[in-house]
Amino acid sequence: MQNIDRLKTTINNTTTQPGIYQMLNNKDEVLYVGKAKNLKNRLKSYLNLSNLSTRIKRLVNLIDNIKIIITETEKEALLLEANLIKKIKPPYNILLRDDKSFPYIFINHEQNFSQISKHRGKSKLRGKYYGPFATVGSLNYTLKILQKVFLLRSCEDTIFSNRTKPCLLYQIERCSGPCVGIISNNEYKRSVKEAEHFLSGHHSKLQNNLAEKMNIESEKQNYEKAASFRDKIKALTQIQSQQNINIANIKDTDVITIVRESVKSCIQVFIYRSGQNWGNKSFFPKHDKDVSTDEIIDRFIVDFYTKYKPPSEILLNHNLSEKRLISESLKSIHKVNVNFLIPERGKKKDLIDYAIKNTKLSLNTHISESISNEKILNDLSNALGIRNKINRIETYDNSHLFGKNAVGAMIVFNKNGFDKTAYRKFNINHENITPGDDYGMMRQVLKRRFSERAVKDKKKYINSPQLILIDGGKGHYEVAINVLKELNIKDIRVMSMFKGNGRKAEFDKIIFKNKINFIQKNTSEFFFLQRLRDESHRFAIGAHRNKNKKDIKNSELEPINGLGRARRKNLMNYFGSIQSIKTASSSDLEKVDGISKTMSEKIYNYFNN
Repeated sequence: MQNIDRLKTTINNTTTQPGIYQMLNNKDEVLYVGKAKNLKNRLKSYLNLSNLSTRIKRLVNLIDNIKIIITETEKEALLLEANLIKKIKPPYNILLRDDKSFPYIFINHEQNFSQISKHRGKSKLRGKYYGPFATVGSLNYTLKILQKVFLLRSCEDTIFSNRTKPCLLYQIERCSGPCVGIISNNEYKRSVKEAEHFLSGHHSKLQNNLAEKMNIESEKQNYEKAASFRDKIKALTQIQSQQNINIANIKDTDVITIVRESVKSCIQVFIYRSGQNWGNKSFFPKHDKDVSTDEIIDRFIVDFYTKYKPPSEILLNHNLSEKRLISESLKSIHKVNVNFLIPERGKKKDLIDYAIKNTKLSLNTHISESISNEKILNDLSNALGIRNKINRIETYDNSHLFGKNAVGAMIVFNKNGFDKTAYRKFNINHENITPGDDYGMMRQVLKRRFSERAVKDKKKYINSPQLILIDGGKGHYEVAINVLKELNIKDIRVMSMFKGNGRKAEFDKIIFKNKINFIQKNTSEFFFLQRLRDESHRFAIGAHRNKNKKDIKNSELEPINGLGRARRKNLMNYFGSIQSIKTASSSDLEKVDGISKTMSEKIYNYFNN
């Protein structure tokens, strides 16, 4: 190795304190991030080439420089390492592909009549958070039952404060109608408390109370009311049955299992809170063949629980090599004593066995899909006559309404399928583009994506594509070709797909190498390209609609001179709708924060002149 002598000098001058090290190549890109109790001893191990795996030998051969950060303790080094790996995503570290946060059920205590809703992200508002739920599906199921049983409102404050009659949810018995005073504040608070008790695991008392109320109403011959209580009992029984709620000794516990086949691994997390199974989720870490299973599960536990608060008990099917260090580090973050346990008998062992079966099934499905994805990419390469293997395809589309709220969208497909973590949205800058100029928008999106700065941004764009697909016709195709020529990019092929007669899918046409209908219709490659085009279209429309929703509330207020975005938002929050603002008096408008007497008169005159 050419750089081994220089590395020896660097390592010999390194401290023996704990800390993290970053290995960089000659382009100053971080290849690997590691941590050590003794930095000097850890780095010396990389010089003993005979004991290194093939993967680590490749890494050492690429090292041009080593940067270190000293920490006070090994715990601090472990946490800093986890944060840097998430931020930088070095190619030689084990990486988690799904970084989307888990959803929670949130009961908001900042209002007189608490709202129940889904929540992702930080817990900023005052209230109770229940979760995490492994999937949105398991959360939605629980939320639906909660609304049916406890009749809590789910509407936004602006809608709630401006209703004059109950909404449809009240009519179908999914809400108690607090917006129009059908239920008193005290009664509603009792319902909120009952919902919180249920989510906290206190089920039997609640069902006994409902059964008692049902019997009382039945004796009074109020059979309709009694039937309502009966339906609530059935709903609670259903949710408990669905969630295996009576599993012995399972309160706040996560069950984590790993199953591995060479370079493919699946880790499944089953989440139990307050005696309820709140779903499971699969993760497929990216790693090489010679990475140990110990290293994979250790890395996963650290990454996962530095992001999410762990329960007091975590059941595993594989030992942690740094169990003590991980436990102490998690305690320093979350103030929770975590007990990692590999059960050998009883109900907990049954849970592990059940989880392993699910994990094996999930891994086999993932491998099958990967093989199928690789095959279609190879078939597409052959159909297009491309010698180099296609590993990544990027598909582009624009969405706008007569040029307004224009958004460009990029979706990514690789051997693992649609890589949603790599999707990107581009807000169109109209300074140099005429509104509605679709070619100009596509040109801007591609120039931003393939600019020198973007190509070097490995955090945002890990890899470059071998093929890009444009949703558009001949003009869009030529725009893409010209942009790549201007940027002197020669190794990316361009293709476009556009609608034919009647804009029906069977008349879609493909342009490649300046030829229309380059790929035959009704082939697997043709249908695959339609899937890519449709996914980019879906993503672009979704991005445009979200942008449009934010803007549409303020659209009628925009022409009023001097009324900026912040004050428009205050008006909407106060009145709840444009219609209410239009019919408000000048004195009512003046009550809104930031609206002066002069401005209130200007708004009133604008709508009533």
